Amino acid sequence: MTQFEMPTLMMVSHGNSGNGGDPAGDLAKSVAPDWDGPVRHAYMRSQPALPDQLEKLKRSGEAARLIIFPLFFSEGYLVFEELPRDLHLAGLNDAVILPPAVNLPGFAELVAGRAKSAIAKRGWLAEDTSVFLVPHGLKTLRQALPETVRFADQVGRICSGAEICIGNIEGHPSLADWRSIGSRKNALVIPMLAGGGTHACEDLPEMIDARSGEEIEILAPIGQWSELPDLVLAEAMRHVARFGAMAVPIGPTGNDIRAERGAQLA
Repeated sequence: MTQFEMPTLMMVSHGNSGNGGDPAGDLAKSVAPDWDGPVRHAYMRSQPALPDQLEKLKRSGEAARLIIFPLFFSEGYLVFEELPRDLHLAGLNDAVILPPAVNLPGFAELVAGRAKSAIAKRGWLAEDTSVFLVPHGLKTLRQALPETVRFADQVGRICSGAEICIGNIEGHPSLADWRSIGSRKNALVIPMLAGGGTHACEDLPEMIDARSGEEIEILAPIGQWSELPDLVLAEAMRHVARFGAMAVPIGPTGNDIRAERGAQLA
């Protein structure tokens, strides 16, 4: 088995609004030991930029068989419009785009499991706890995105007894209003963010503005969770077929971006 038998697997994220490390690069490093092929990363709003990285893959011969994982927690414009457009402009229309993180099989189970573990570790009761899902959101939002509402319902059905709430970093409902959004005495905050950038390290704590005596637990951003690479690898492998010594991406298979987009437009 050679190093390049498998297709290229690329992690793509939004970018960093501050000194927030390298979430797509970190995820690529975590996935690489278990992927027998090239693993790369790129950003849509910072460096290394996606169009530049795609051209680099083409020059190195790593773009002919390409699978992309969008490290995003929504189904917005960047994932469903701009990402496919960038691939089209690069002449890579055969690339497979996996679902964003929020739609990965097993993702709701992962988040609910983490929530239940955190509640138990603090010695709380689920019935006394409000679990806040905190996506980036948009400044124009007046209500939670449909995919976030759907995801919250999935988590709530698994994390029985807890109150599942939504508080966006940008837009409404706003995390700044968490005291009026939740009704329980304990608050568990789950940042649906790729990494520890400005939003996670500065904006989120400022919006929480914890007071003495309040029972609050803030988990690490989901993009940094050690279980996420396994979900990405499992979904990527589901889109690979082996023909002799060659492994090639297959799609659409009913759970990739182009198939989802086609279903939405039908």
